[in-house]
Amino acid sequence: MKKALHIIRREYVESARRKAFIISTILAPLFIAAIYAVPFLAMFFVPPETVSVAVLDHSRSMAGEFVAGLSDTLESHHQQYKAMVADPMGRDPETYKEIMVQSIDAGALDVLIEIPEDVLETGRVRYISKDYFDERVMDEMRSKLSRLVVSKRLEKESLDFEKVSALTAPIALDQQKITKAGILEGGEVVGRFVVVAVFVMILYVTLISWGVTVQRSIIEEKGSRVIEVMLSSVEPKDLFIGKIIGVGSLGLTQIAVWSAMILIIGLSSAALFAQASQYIQVSVSDVVYFLLFYVLGFLLYSAIFTIVGAVCSTEQDAQQLQGVIMIPMIIPIMLTFLVVQNPGSLLGIVLSLIPLFTPMMMLARVVISDPPVWQVALSIVLLIASIYGVILFAARVFRIGILMYGKRPSLREILRWYKYA
Repeated sequence: MKKALHIIRREYVESARRKAFIISTILAPLFIAAIYAVPFLAMFFVPPETVSVAVLDHSRSMAGEFVAGLSDTLESHHQQYKAMVADPMGRDPETYKEIMVQSIDAGALDVLIEIPEDVLETGRVRYISKDYFDERVMDEMRSKLSRLVVSKRLEKESLDFEKVSALTAPIALDQQKITKAGILEGGEVVGRFVVVAVFVMILYVTLISWGVTVQRSIIEEKGSRVIEVMLSSVEPKDLFIGKIIGVGSLGLTQIAVWSAMILIIGLSSAALFAQASQYIQVSVSDVVYFLLFYVLGFLLYSAIFTIVGAVCSTEQDAQQLQGVIMIPMIIPIMLTFLVVQNPGSLLGIVLSLIPLFTPMMMLARVVISDPPVWQVALSIVLLIASIYGVILFAARVFRIGILMYGKRPSLREILRWYKYA
C-alpha cells in the first residue's frame, strides 16, 4: 500500500504540473464566464443602435398607429426606433417603393414595412431590409402589427378590442412541485432543471476527460518504456490503483477550483442576475450526491479506460475503442430531458439502476425529485458491485497488457490474459 501511495502522489503531482491542467482548470471557467457575461454587460454599457423604419401602408389605415407604437419604445433617453410613414403623396406606390428600396441599399434606411391593402384578410406584411434582420426587432414589429391587425378586424365587426382581449386572455399555469422540503413554485422548478443540466453535464465532461487522461498516461508511459522501470519496483496492482486514485483526486481538485470560481463569480454578479439566480439553489445534499456519483462513476469508467490503455500501444488504436465506451455515456445525456420530466417513470427507474448509466441518471433523479430510498440504495449497491467486477477484471488485464506492445489484441486474447493472470 505504501508503494501505491507513492504512485498516487506521483500521478497527482505530475498531472497537476501540466499546462493543459492549469489552462483547463483556471482559464476555461473564466473563458466560459466571459462568453456569458459579455452579452449581458453589453446590454448595460453599449446602447442599442437606432433602427430607422419606414412604413408603406397600402391600406391607409394602420401606418399612423404603428409608427406611434414604435415611437413609445424609449430606453434611457435613447430612441430605439426612428419610424416614419412613407407617404407616396399621389405618386405610384410601386415607384415610391422602389425609391425606399434604393434608400435601404444606400444605407439611408434600415427597414421598410410594407402593409398590403388586403392585410386584414391575408394577415401578411412584408419586412424589407438589406442587413437588419435582428430577431428581437422583428419579433417586436410582428407583435405590434399582429395586435393592430386584430384590432382592425374586430373594429370592422363592431367589437371592442380591449374587451375581447380581456375575455380571451389565456390562463397562466403556475407549476408547483411537491418535495420533502415543501412545495416548490414554478421558478424554483425551472431552477432545479438548470441544476440537473449543469450537474449532469459537468459529470459527463469530467468522467470522459479524466478517464481519457488515465488511458493516455498509460499509453505514453508504455511508449517511452517508463512503465517498465516503474514495474521493476512496484507491483502492477499498486500501479493500477495509484493511477486511478491519483488522477481521480486531481479531477476532484479541478471540480473544487471550478466550484470556488463559480461561487466567486456568482456572488460578484448576484445583484446583476438577482432575478434569474434567486431560483437556482444548490443544497448540501445535491453536492454530496454529486461527489458520490462522481467518485463512483470515475472508478467505473477509469477502470474501463485503463483496460483500453493497457491493451493499446498507440493513441490511434485507443481512439477506436473509445467510441465503444462513449456510447453508454452519451445515452444518459440524450435521455436526461425525458427522465427529469417524469423521474418516477419506468424509463427513469430502469436507466438509473443500470450501472453504466447510474452516475448521471440517478444524480438527475435525486436532484429533481425524491426517489424512494431503496432505489437510491440499490443503484449505489449495483454500481459498487459493478466497479468491483470491472476493477478486478481490469487489474488482471492490466497486469499482462501493460508490457504488451504491437498489434492490438482481440477480445479472445484479452479474456485469455484475464484467465492467465
